[in-house]
Amino acid sequence: MKKIFYPILLVFAVGFASCEDNLDIAQKGTVSTENYYATDADAESALADMYADFVQNVAGTQGIDNPEQVILNYSADDILSAGGNKSDHLDFRVYDEFRYNESNPVLKECYNRYVGSIYHANLVISNLSTENRNGKEPNFTSAYSKQCVEEARVMRAYLHMMMAAIWNRPAILDRLLEPDEMPVQAESQEQIFKWVVSECDKAINSGSLPKRNGTGDKNSTARMTVGFAQFVAGKAAMFANDPATARKYLGDLINSGNYKLVASDEYWTNFHVAGDGNSEKIFEPNFIYDNTASFWDNVWRSRWMVADVFCWRTDALASMPAVCPAAGWNGGAIQQDFAKKFVEHDGNSPRRRACFLTEDEFLYEMEWNSDKNDASLAEKKSDPNRGIKVSAGIYSHGPYFEWKHMAYAKVPKILSGGKDYPGDNVSEIMGGASTQKNFMVARYAEALLLYAEACIGADEANGLKALNEVQERSGSGKISKSLTFEDVMEEKQYEMWFENCRFLDLVRWAKQGKVNLDEIFNKRYGGIHKHIPTVYDEFFIEGKPGFGKEHKLFTDYSVADHNDFSDKYMYLPFPLDCRLANHFKNVLGWEGLNGASEEAAE
Repeated sequence: MKKIFYPILLVFAVGFASCEDNLDIAQKGTVSTENYYATDADAESALADMYADFVQNVAGTQGIDNPEQVILNYSADDILSAGGNKSDHLDFRVYDEFRYNESNPVLKECYNRYVGSIYHANLVISNLSTENRNGKEPNFTSAYSKQCVEEARVMRAYLHMMMAAIWNRPAILDRLLEPDEMPVQAESQEQIFKWVVSECDKAINSGSLPKRNGTGDKNSTARMTVGFAQFVAGKAAMFANDPATARKYLGDLINSGNYKLVASDEYWTNFHVAGDGNSEKIFEPNFIYDNTASFWDNVWRSRWMVADVFCWRTDALASMPAVCPAAGWNGGAIQQDFAKKFVEHDGNSPRRRACFLTEDEFLYEMEWNSDKNDASLAEKKSDPNRGIKVSAGIYSHGPYFEWKHMAYAKVPKILSGGKDYPGDNVSEIMGGASTQKNFMVARYAEALLLYAEACIGADEANGLKALNEVQERSGSGKISKSLTFEDVMEEKQYEMWFENCRFLDLVRWAKQGKVNLDEIFNKRYGGIHKHIPTVYDEFFIEGKPGFGKEHKLFTDYSVADHNDFSDKYMYLPFPLDCRLANHFKNVLGWEGLNGASEEAAE
């Protein structure tokens, strides 16, 4: 794939001291806006700035995490925050355990990054079109400047969709705000989703938005296209409970022929460098290591330390697995009961093995750096240089080991089949504790599943075809004969596990009366927070039958420090300083520290 690098060609001093600052940013630069935005080169620089900001912020690192990945995945019912112990990774453990509040730093960072990226999209739109406070005509207009505006429009629509799904009623920021203006909170979540659909439709029908040129066109996956606009419009319509509109846009995307699921044995590549820009990708801003850029610019864009977080707790292991890029910190563990259900459903499917390993796969099929050539299974079972060596075990883990989002130093043979594929990390960045794989935002499998759901009770033949396409590729052998919500919901949990979907879907379905969140979070499996596993290896535990003889994993359980899920956790509270400065109101029971009453979600 040709890696498209978006340098920050247009420099603006954007402060992130508070949410208020982000919503009211006066443009700064070495060139006055009266004289800038006057050529195609200026437009290209502004567009490059927009993409670079998205890569650096929404797709980048904050400390040891990516805020979006933490909030949306750790809040789901099938992922645990894990870490070294119950006191580790506290800033984002609170999302898994529903203990966060409006002062949480990850919450504020996530909000700031979305708003900041909207600002950079509005720099393009308000300066290259009449969509500004006074309807001022742009300094110039060309075919390319119109394209830039429509790409920025789709980016802005996507960011608003995400903010509405997470915060319910943020402001609609449809142009640059002037210094004397304040953002106005939307009237309803539905208003935002309908506006998103309208904006995407405007871009699609403008004739200026780029299109993907067939399934082999890799470069278009790194920018806003007609296909991504169709995806966003369709997804926003589903969140607005408007399946008819969703069918229209998602059907057009499917019928375009520009996207296709990768083969079953290549499913794993969707989450690694080997699959960057493949036929299944709709949008993923790409990372490229640039040896001419500053050290820290490369570090933050490469999601430094996210590579450590999404790797197993390597200091608890007897030796380093060959797949691990650097020391791991055990973040984002698959919930044990769901993992067992996944195995029962998918067996040894390529999809399941791409997501996590079973006990035997972890101990004996995966390569360890200590492996001897052609070692027998019996030799591996008694090998002291593999397995979990620490007597404290690995917290928040059962006998299942996720690696869907691990940055592979070396692609494991259990997935590659012995073929050569590039690794994910960059050795020049922090000793390999990095990832150069793209930050995936949308892939075709999700579009098919959204379309299948939208077709229930309306166009069931085409909906079933879309669902079956995902099922057949999975390798599970389970093919639905009819289109039901239960089958779509179950398939989506397996297919889209740990991809920012599950929690937002659960909230959406709960509002439609299709699922019971109290049952899912507080009662299923006896309450997911009431039996947190810790996994041990008998080989290293004195007094156990396997001590010094054979590896065998076992678990015990503890109770997490947690709050039971309640309706208020369906949406995040606004960051405190943002809410106070802008007079925003939260929804569903968040108590305002300034005495403001909170509102119910529509």
